[in-house]
Amino acid sequence: MEFSVPTVSVIVPVYKAEKYLSKCIDSILSQTYKEFELILIDDGSPDGCGKICDGYAEQDRRIKVIHKQNGGVSSARNAGIKESKGKYICFVDSDDYIESDYLELLVRTKEENPDFSNIWCGFCTVRDYKRSITGTFIASNSEQFSEYSVNNIMTLHEKWLDPMPWNKIFVRSIIVENKIKFPEDLTLGEDLIFNFEYLDCTNKKIKVINKPLYDYIMNGKDSLDNKYYDDLLFIYERLNKEMFFYAEKWNIPNEQYLMLYNFSFYRFENVLKNTFKFENRQSKKQKYQYNRSIMKSKEFKEALNNMSCNLHFLYRWAYKTCSYRIVQIVDKIISMHNIVITKK
Repeated sequence: MEFSVPTVSVIVPVYKAEKYLSKCIDSILSQTYKEFELILIDDGSPDGCGKICDGYAEQDRRIKVIHKQNGGVSSARNAGIKESKGKYICFVDSDDYIESDYLELLVRTKEENPDFSNIWCGFCTVRDYKRSITGTFIASNSEQFSEYSVNNIMTLHEKWLDPMPWNKIFVRSIIVENKIKFPEDLTLGEDLIFNFEYLDCTNKKIKVINKPLYDYIMNGKDSLDNKYYDDLLFIYERLNKEMFFYAEKWNIPNEQYLMLYNFSFYRFENVLKNTFKFENRQSKKQKYQYNRSIMKSKEFKEALNNMSCNLHFLYRWAYKTCSYRIVQIVDKIISMHNIVITKK
């Protein structure tokens, strides 16, 4: 089908994904919906990704390749937005892939539901190209669609549907006219900030397609469990600040606020654990002092005192002492207790 302006611009930031890239591109080219342009951003990838991108561009006129110096995923996505021509924008990561009806369902749902500025879909985690049933993230198992607004934003956050950009379809004009960009000074959480800023520029109504249209490959991806971030506190302070700013601006209900404190506390827990990763070359004394300063902060105490999730009373007591040594001791005690119960 011939078309002068594509309906959708699919933006793929490419970096060190040689093993997965062809699967990703093939899944986009085999979409049932054909009116799209594919923008591949080679973000200075040192492997063969650049050649793979150029090879595909020679075979399909819908593909445009941009080669740039490495600047990170946010820089690559921003470059893709600048080059995009579509009415809508979708993002796909180069080491993931999409189901054949991904674009069709996102575009159709958007076109048929003008009262909803935001159309999202479910996703599925994948290992060795095998989908995980327990790793399927949707809003409901019983309904084809679910409807939300920013009044339910923490419920969506709990379902892992709001942080990433690749399970959503964006209106390009909203991004361009409001000068929305992915923050390039963050190595984690930049997606959520982009999504919240975009959401704030819409009517704030969200319709979720309860079908996992996006496949998120877990193989080889670093997670908070195994990667050390030397700037994790800075990142999470920024995320907490942004989320509380919009929560107040949107005047979300109190129960949603309590959930927000839960996530705030969870982030602080990750920071405290991150301090003791092997890659952190500080002395133990410096690590304990660093964690103590975090636990004595106003923000940490507010999260601890206001969260609604269940926390073992020993943990709550330990955190209030502001001594991470005591937290570690409690962690060992509870772990040993759980092992004894399991053996029984």
